[in-house]
Amino acid sequence: MTAGTAGGDHRPMGFNFLSNEFLLQQNWLRVQGEFDEGTRLHSDWILPGADYQFTRRSVFSRTRIPVTASIRCSSSSRVKFDGVGEGLELTFGRFFAPFGVESIAGPDNTLVSHSYSFIYNPFTQTGGLARLAVNDSLTLRGGLVIGSDLFIHDANTPTFLAGFHWTGDDGSTTVDFLAITGNGRYDVEHGVHNPCMFDLVATRQLSETVTVTLEGLGGYERGFPGAGTSHWFAGVGYVDWDLREDLDAAIRLELFNDEHGNRTGSPGLYSSVAGGLWARRWGERLVVRPELRLDHNTESQPFDGDRMLFTATLDVIVGW
Repeated sequence: MTAGTAGGDHRPMGFNFLSNEFLLQQNWLRVQGEFDEGTRLHSDWILPGADYQFTRRSVFSRTRIPVTASIRCSSSSRVKFDGVGEGLELTFGRFFAPFGVESIAGPDNTLVSHSYSFIYNPFTQTGGLARLAVNDSLTLRGGLVIGSDLFIHDANTPTFLAGFHWTGDDGSTTVDFLAITGNGRYDVEHGVHNPCMFDLVATRQLSETVTVTLEGLGGYERGFPGAGTSHWFAGVGYVDWDLREDLDAAIRLELFNDEHGNRTGSPGLYSSVAGGLWARRWGERLVVRPELRLDHNTESQPFDGDRMLFTATLDVIVGW
């Protein structure tokens, strides 16, 4: 449940967007198995819940009418080859876009709410992705997909993924980079976005209990109605604490500049700060996450006619 200073709808703050209502946000089903040596099947399903509208993708459209689906978030097969470099891994199917910090799956996040940079950039890709381990520190990534958040659709267009993962010698520092590039043009006929974006994430474990993560993201899209070429930029910082075996805490700070309103529908520089706890019992069978968050927009009034939004959220996760 989320209480907030706006009316009944907190958007463009997504996911926990309804005010003063008890919500079933998602039923998450994860099925995976490993066969032979190095072959793995993985499927994630988000069954009906309030989160569905933020994760749906366009599918099987052969008309001018948009068709969307929201049940299966990802389904892919992964094969490993040990004789190429230090190891080659190929993934085929529909998979989560391999960038950023946060996850669609609620149980994978310490905080209940999400950053704007997560909500308003691609969630999933369909196609192929290769990961080549060059050595113990460096892994290269490259892929070819049919667009962002698309399955089989008239708007499919070749889109390329390229990046790397680097781990420091002591294992306490990691750096991830990914570029998503294609025609970068808004598909007016089908109402489909084709953003190009670049994401860099650096993580440093300061101690056994404290981890700091910094993310920088930039994107653009050409041909957006009324704006031409649109740009957006984001900087996000996370601090995570392991307070004790069954309790974690996190703070997230974000600046998200949606210069033309291409992403959120309301132009301006968004700033937000969120802090919360992750309390668990019986392993992770029961998780309780309280959170406080403050948002502000410098240019628009997107929050029910106000520049500022304050929210207090409490959610419960039951796992089995």
